Amino acid sequence: MKLIPIIFLFFLTVQVQAQQISGKVIDSSSGKSLEYVNLRVIDTSLGVTTNEKGEFSLDIKGQLPKTKVRVSMIGYKPQTFQIEELTNKANIIKLEIEAVQLGEVTVKPFIGKLKTIGTTSFTSHGALCGWGGIQKGKGNEIGTKIELGTSTVLVKSLHVRVSKQSFERSLFRLHIRNIVDNLPSKELLTENIIIPITKQSGWVDIDLSKYNLVLEGNIALTLEWVDVAITNKLKLIQINGKKVYCVLFNKKQKQGNIYTRWGSEAKWINDDSGAPCFYLTVQE
Repeated sequence: MKLIPIIFLFFLTVQVQAQQISGKVIDSSSGKSLEYVNLRVIDTSLGVTTNEKGEFSLDIKGQLPKTKVRVSMIGYKPQTFQIEELTNKANIIKLEIEAVQLGEVTVKPFIGKLKTIGTTSFTSHGALCGWGGIQKGKGNEIGTKIELGTSTVLVKSLHVRVSKQSFERSLFRLHIRNIVDNLPSKELLTENIIIPITKQSGWVDIDLSKYNLVLEGNIALTLEWVDVAITNKLKLIQINGKKVYCVLFNKKQKQGNIYTRWGSEAKWINDDSGAPCFYLTVQE
C-alpha cells in the first residue's frame, strides 16, 4: 500500500515537468546566443520569444505530444519539432543561417522625387489597434497592405503613429511579405530589423535607408511585438473598464485594411474596416 502514493507522486511530477519546455537557441556556426527567436505552437497563439541570452521557456499545458513547435527567425532556416522531442530535457537548438538566392535585378539609380505610400492620417476618436499586457502580446503582428505600384522603389523610411503606450520602450520586428489570396505570405526581408519605440504618442519615423530595400507591387507590412521594457504604472490605460499596460496605434476607419495574427504560427485575419497609421517614404 505504501507504494501507491510514491507511484502517484512520480506520475504527478512527470506531468508537472511536461507543462513547460525550455532551453536555448544558438547560431550553429558561431555558437552565439540568438535573441528574439520565435518558438510557436503551429496553428495556435501559443509561443514565446527568446531573451537576450537566447533562452526560452514555453508553456505547453494541454498540448498533445505530437503537436508541432516551429522555431524561426528572419535570416535563419526554421526548424520544426514535436513537443515530445523537447520535453524533460535541456534543449540546445542550433539554427543555420539561410543562404539568400538573389533573383535577376535591373540596377538603376533612384533619382526621382520622394513620395509617401500608405495611411498618413487617422480617425481622431476611438479608432485604435494594438496590444495589452506585458507578455501576452509578444509574437503578435499588426500591419496593412501597401501598394507600391508596378515600378521598383527604394524604401527610405517607415512612419507609424503611436496613440499611447505604457512603456518606456517597446521593441518591434519589421516584416515585409508578398501577398497571396489577399493575405501575407512569403517573407521578403533577409535580415532582422528591430525597431525600438520610446515615444509615448505621436508619429515615429524609422530610417530604413541603410537596408537598401528595393521593392515593387503590393506588399504586406507588419510589426511584430518582440519585447517591452520598464513599465510605468502611472501610464496604465483604461480599456473596457480595466487599467492595463498597452501599446496602441492610431487607425484610419473605412480606409485600407488591417492584417493581424496572434502569434507567428497563428492564422492571418484580414479586416477591411480600416488601416493602422503606417506609411513608407520611398524614392522612384
